[in-house]
Amino acid sequence: MNINLFAYLPWLIVAGIGFIVLLVVLRKTLVNVGAREIAIKERRYFGAKMPPGRVVATEGEVGIQADVLKPGLHFIKYPFERVVRKVPLIEIGSDEMGIIEAVDGEPMQPGSIFAPDRAENAHNNFQDPIAFIKQGGVKGIQLRTLPPGLWPIHPYLFRVSVSKATTIPQGKVGVITAADGAPLDPGRLLGKAIQGHVNFQNAEQFIAHGGQKGPQVDILTPGTYRILTNSISVEDANAVKPGLFFVRLYDATVISENSIGLVEALDGAQLDPRDYVATTVEGHDNFQDGHEFIGRGGQRGPQKDILLPGTYYINPLLFKVIPETAKEVKPGEVAVVVSNVGKDPGDDIRREMARKVRQRMEREEQEQAEQSAARLDKIEDHKTADEIKAELMAGDPADRRLDEGAHEAYVVPEGYRGIQETVVGPGRYYVNTLAITPIIIPTTNQTVEWTAGEVVNTFNPFEVISKDGFTMQLEVRVVFRVKPEDAPFMVAKIGGIDRLIQNVMHPLIDSIFRNQASESSAMAYLQNRHEEQERAEARVRAHLLKYHVDVVNVLICHIHLPEELMKTQTEKILAEQRQNMFDAQREAEEKRIQLEKIKAQADNQRDLMAATVGVEISAKRAEQRRAEGEGEAHYIRATGTAEAEKVRLMGEAQGVAYHEQVNALGPQGVALIETLKVIGEKGVRITPDVMASGSGDGAGGGLGTLLLLNLFRDRLNLPAENGSKATIKS
Repeated sequence: MNINLFAYLPWLIVAGIGFIVLLVVLRKTLVNVGAREIAIKERRYFGAKMPPGRVVATEGEVGIQADVLKPGLHFIKYPFERVVRKVPLIEIGSDEMGIIEAVDGEPMQPGSIFAPDRAENAHNNFQDPIAFIKQGGVKGIQLRTLPPGLWPIHPYLFRVSVSKATTIPQGKVGVITAADGAPLDPGRLLGKAIQGHVNFQNAEQFIAHGGQKGPQVDILTPGTYRILTNSISVEDANAVKPGLFFVRLYDATVISENSIGLVEALDGAQLDPRDYVATTVEGHDNFQDGHEFIGRGGQRGPQKDILLPGTYYINPLLFKVIPETAKEVKPGEVAVVVSNVGKDPGDDIRREMARKVRQRMEREEQEQAEQSAARLDKIEDHKTADEIKAELMAGDPADRRLDEGAHEAYVVPEGYRGIQETVVGPGRYYVNTLAITPIIIPTTNQTVEWTAGEVVNTFNPFEVISKDGFTMQLEVRVVFRVKPEDAPFMVAKIGGIDRLIQNVMHPLIDSIFRNQASESSAMAYLQNRHEEQERAEARVRAHLLKYHVDVVNVLICHIHLPEELMKTQTEKILAEQRQNMFDAQREAEEKRIQLEKIKAQADNQRDLMAATVGVEISAKRAEQRRAEGEGEAHYIRATGTAEAEKVRLMGEAQGVAYHEQVNALGPQGVALIETLKVIGEKGVRITPDVMASGSGDGAGGGLGTLLLLNLFRDRLNLPAENGSKATIKS
């Protein structure tokens, strides 16, 4: 079957054209919006006219429509409506925030910079432009911001700027200044704290609850915050839009070791003119919570509380921190505390403390006068101890005049304003020197010298005039100390050690030594140095006791007399020494002569003593011999008498015995027996050394005679002549 294409050609052309038209119509009426974009519609015909000043249409008026086409396929009323443009979704990064500026809406109130969010949550974070317009959205930069994410924001109604999140690094503090809000309260430097703004991240709550324009009392501590600050336009990177808040970084307050922080509030309630430091308030967390400080009635001015070593996040516009070294009381010292805070001591307290001080001073002056009088009584010949004591108690008129200008402030008990009765011992203390003033007082021995040497606490030597008109120069040393319990009263009397030395001790001791020197001649003063020193010490001790100072001793180190006086005195002394030398030499010669005489006597003394002793020995020997002779004579006499009597009796006995023997044995027999007896007793040898022979009458006459002769020889110890054996012949 043959088809004539040319017959259908017109229809094909019409169909083609219709299809093309249909495609065009479909393309115009069906709009596909991508996943990361939105489409903006415009009504071109058959609609009402938008009110003057309106930018987008909310009721189908001719113009740019407020309703946007979100991702997906949409039908539009073409040709009455058309898609003007497709724009990408607004992307807010994780460390960013979106700042919205509405170009349509209700006009902003005069004087305001940022638009309040009247529609609140109705516009769903500006994703519903119609709700924004109908719910009273205000034209201008919005207080509400966009959090991180993708947002279909109408580009004709809203202009979006991106701002980086505010980061407060460690060791820093963020101070906020609000560019909009209510005016500051009269007399205040900082905007009051507002509840609910969540570290200024909710600008709507800040403005809605009466946040004030200007520097804020609240601060930002280290962290990340999404705060309405200056932003950069998404469309124009060179366009910077101002934010509600301006953040300025300051260093955190760091109090180092062995230091403290003194705090002065720059804002707050008015300080009572009678107070030196502000009344303490609770809850400010070491001045890190300015809201609590202001809210609880914190006063401007120096604060009683201090900051100890550590790191603090403090608003530098609210508090001024002054670092200061911790106070240290060394061994041998005490600190007298002068309190600027506390109850005001009334007249009763003052009178009671004055009475206690007066009684104590009278007792100490009495004891001191008695001790000084006891010492001076030993060197004062013309005054009694009672007179000296009375004089010391009365004092010297010149000394009393030194006291006329000395005002003794009141020492008060703990808890009262003034000089505290209790001192602080050695140690390290973190004290507020704005509230209390520590005065360091040494309690060990202190020395003041009037000498030409270069030492601490030194004055020029005293130049005094003696009674005889000579100028003397005195070098003096005074050793004193302040007892710990006396330190508050000494401070109340004079103020401190330096003022004590300069204003009291120096003029006082100068006067005392001048007066004493004028009462004595120069040489007498030099010679009576010890006595003058004792008198000066007694007067200095009595006077300084009134200032609660204990004098250890007063020493006159050196006395310089005038050269002419010293020359005259030297010549006099030399003359006296020469005279003494001559006298000594004469005395030495006399003693030498006497010594020579004594020496000569000593040289012959030995012989004289020997002779004297010899005479005495001879006399004693004579007496000894006489005694011995008398004893010997008496002995011989008694012995002789006894022996004679013995011999007589023995003779008589032997005679009788011999007579009987003779009668019995005969004379020769008896002689023989006696001879043998002697031979046996004496051990006489009977072997003859001498040969004797001869004839004798009677028996043994020759032998007996020989034996008797030998016995007689032995008795007399007579040896034989020429050592030869004797031979006796009969």
